[in-house]
Amino acid sequence: MGGEHILIIDDDPDVREALKLMLTPGGFELTMCANGPQGRAAAHKRRPDLIILDIMLSTVSEGFDIAYDFGKDETLAKVPIIMISSIGNTIGMDYAKEIGANYMPAQNFLSKPLETATMLEAVEEALAIARKGGDFTRTKWGQTPADP
Repeated sequence: MGGEHILIIDDDPDVREALKLMLTPGGFELTMCANGPQGRAAAHKRRPDLIILDIMLSTVSEGFDIAYDFGKDETLAKVPIIMISSIGNTIGMDYAKEIGANYMPAQNFLSKPLETATMLEAVEEALAIARKGGDFTRTKWGQTPADP
Protein backbone atom coordinates (compact mmCIF):
# COMPACT_ATOMS: atom_id res chain seq x y z
CA MET A 1 0.00 0.00 0.00
CA GLY A 2 1.12 3.53 -0.66
CA GLY A 3 2.93 5.60 -3.25
CA GLU A 4 -0.17 6.13 -5.36
CA HIS A 5 -1.53 9.58 -6.17
CA ILE A 6 -5.01 10.29 -4.76
CA LEU A 7 -7.03 13.31 -5.81
CA ILE A 8 -9.46 14.51 -3.13
CA ILE A 9 -12.23 16.89 -4.13
CA ASP A 10 -14.27 18.10 -1.14
CA ASP A 11 -15.36 21.60 -0.15
CA ASP A 12 -15.17 20.91 3.59
CA PRO A 13 -11.71 21.70 5.00
CA ASP A 14 -12.35 19.42 7.98
CA VAL A 15 -13.05 16.46 5.70
CA ARG A 16 -9.94 17.20 3.64
CA GLU A 17 -7.87 17.34 6.83
CA ALA A 18 -9.42 14.09 8.11
CA LEU A 19 -8.63 12.35 4.82
CA LYS A 20 -5.08 13.67 4.99
CA LEU A 21 -4.70 12.22 8.49
CA MET A 22 -6.16 8.87 7.33
CA LEU A 23 -4.18 8.48 4.11
CA THR A 24 -0.80 10.14 4.62
CA PRO A 25 0.52 7.42 6.98
CA GLY A 26 -0.07 4.90 4.16
CA GLY A 27 2.41 6.74 1.96
CA PHE A 28 -0.19 8.07 -0.46
CA GLU A 29 0.54 11.28 -2.33
CA LEU A 30 -2.47 13.56 -1.98
CA THR A 31 -3.75 16.44 -4.04
CA MET A 32 -6.44 18.37 -2.18
CA CYS A 33 -9.02 20.47 -4.00
CA ALA A 34 -11.73 22.58 -2.38
CA ASN A 35 -14.09 22.79 -5.35
CA GLY A 36 -15.06 21.21 -8.64
CA PRO A 37 -13.10 23.49 -11.00
CA GLN A 38 -9.90 22.97 -8.98
CA GLY A 39 -10.50 19.21 -8.98
CA ARG A 40 -11.12 19.05 -12.71
CA ALA A 41 -7.96 21.07 -13.40
CA ALA A 42 -5.87 18.92 -11.05
CA ALA A 43 -7.13 15.68 -12.64
CA HIS A 44 -6.19 16.93 -16.10
CA LYS A 45 -2.85 18.30 -14.97
CA ARG A 46 -1.77 15.01 -13.42
CA ARG A 47 -3.76 11.81 -13.76
CA PRO A 48 -4.51 10.41 -10.29
CA ASP A 49 -4.53 6.71 -9.40
CA LEU A 50 -7.75 7.24 -7.42
CA ILE A 51 -10.28 10.02 -6.91
CA ILE A 52 -12.19 10.65 -3.68
CA LEU A 53 -15.08 12.92 -4.62
CA ASP A 54 -17.75 14.62 -2.53
CA ILE A 55 -21.21 14.58 -4.08
CA MET A 56 -22.28 18.02 -2.85
CA LEU A 57 -19.90 20.79 -3.83
CA SER A 58 -21.28 24.08 -5.20
CA THR A 59 -24.53 22.28 -6.07
CA VAL A 60 -26.19 19.16 -4.67
CA SER A 61 -25.15 17.13 -7.71
CA GLU A 62 -21.83 18.64 -8.82
CA GLY A 63 -19.91 15.54 -7.72
CA PHE A 64 -22.10 13.39 -9.97
CA ASP A 65 -21.50 15.78 -12.87
CA ILE A 66 -17.74 15.61 -12.36
CA ALA A 67 -17.77 11.80 -12.12
CA TYR A 68 -19.84 11.47 -15.30
CA ASP A 69 -17.48 13.85 -17.14
CA PHE A 70 -14.42 11.92 -15.93
CA GLY A 71 -16.08 8.72 -17.13
CA LYS A 72 -16.29 10.14 -20.65
CA ASP A 73 -12.66 11.33 -20.65
CA GLU A 74 -10.22 8.83 -22.22
CA THR A 75 -7.48 9.74 -19.76
CA LEU A 76 -9.65 9.53 -16.63
CA ALA A 77 -12.28 6.92 -17.49
CA LYS A 78 -10.32 4.09 -15.90
CA VAL A 79 -9.49 5.95 -12.69
CA PRO A 80 -11.52 4.52 -9.78
CA ILE A 81 -13.75 6.94 -7.91
CA ILE A 82 -14.90 6.72 -4.32
CA MET A 83 -17.79 9.11 -3.74
CA ILE A 84 -18.43 10.48 -0.27
CA SER A 85 -21.30 12.47 1.20
CA SER A 86 -23.48 13.09 4.21
CA ILE A 87 -26.48 13.80 1.97
CA GLY A 88 -27.70 10.22 2.21
CA ASN A 89 -28.13 10.62 5.95
CA THR A 90 -29.94 13.92 5.44
CA ILE A 91 -32.43 12.80 2.81
CA GLY A 92 -32.62 9.12 3.71
CA MET A 93 -31.08 7.87 0.45
CA ASP A 94 -28.73 4.90 0.65
CA TYR A 95 -26.33 5.71 -2.18
CA ALA A 96 -24.28 2.59 -1.46
CA LYS A 97 -27.20 0.51 -2.76
CA GLU A 98 -26.90 2.35 -6.08
CA ILE A 99 -23.38 1.03 -6.77
CA GLY A 100 -23.62 -0.97 -9.95
CA ALA A 101 -26.68 0.94 -11.09
CA ASN A 102 -26.62 3.54 -13.83
CA TYR A 103 -27.28 6.16 -11.16
CA MET A 104 -23.98 5.89 -9.27
CA PRO A 105 -20.93 6.85 -11.36
CA ALA A 106 -18.39 5.44 -8.91
CA GLN A 107 -16.82 2.23 -7.71
CA ASN A 108 -17.73 2.84 -4.08
CA PHE A 109 -19.74 5.19 -1.89
CA LEU A 110 -18.99 6.04 1.72
CA SER A 111 -21.20 8.03 4.06
CA LYS A 112 -19.81 10.82 6.19
CA PRO A 113 -18.64 10.88 8.88
CA LEU A 114 -15.86 8.76 7.46
CA GLU A 115 -14.28 5.97 9.46
CA THR A 116 -10.56 5.40 8.96
CA ALA A 117 -10.71 1.61 8.65
CA THR A 118 -13.58 1.76 6.15
CA MET A 119 -11.84 4.44 4.07
CA LEU A 120 -8.53 2.58 4.01
CA GLU A 121 -10.28 -0.64 3.00
CA ALA A 122 -12.15 1.10 0.16
CA VAL A 123 -8.98 2.83 -1.06
CA GLU A 124 -6.91 -0.33 -0.99
CA GLU A 125 -9.65 -2.37 -2.70
CA ALA A 126 -9.99 0.12 -5.56
CA LEU A 127 -6.22 0.48 -5.99
CA ALA A 128 -5.66 -3.30 -5.85
CA ILE A 129 -8.08 -3.84 -8.72
CA ALA A 130 -6.46 -0.98 -10.66
CA ARG A 131 -2.96 -2.41 -10.04
CA LYS A 132 -4.07 -5.75 -11.49
CA GLY A 133 -5.25 -4.00 -14.61
CA GLY A 134 -8.91 -3.97 -13.63
CA ASP A 135 -11.05 -1.96 -16.00
CA PHE A 136 -12.75 0.93 -14.24
CA THR A 137 -14.29 2.22 -17.42
CA ARG A 138 -17.70 3.33 -16.25
CA THR A 139 -19.75 2.13 -19.20
CA LYS A 140 -22.00 0.49 -16.63
CA TRP A 141 -21.51 3.02 -13.88
CA GLY A 142 -20.09 1.63 -10.68
CA GLN A 143 -19.60 -1.93 -11.89
CA THR A 144 -16.13 -3.39 -11.81
CA PRO A 145 -15.11 -6.67 -13.39
CA ALA A 146 -14.04 -9.65 -11.37
CA ASP A 147 -10.35 -9.68 -10.52
CA PRO A 148 -8.32 -10.60 -13.64
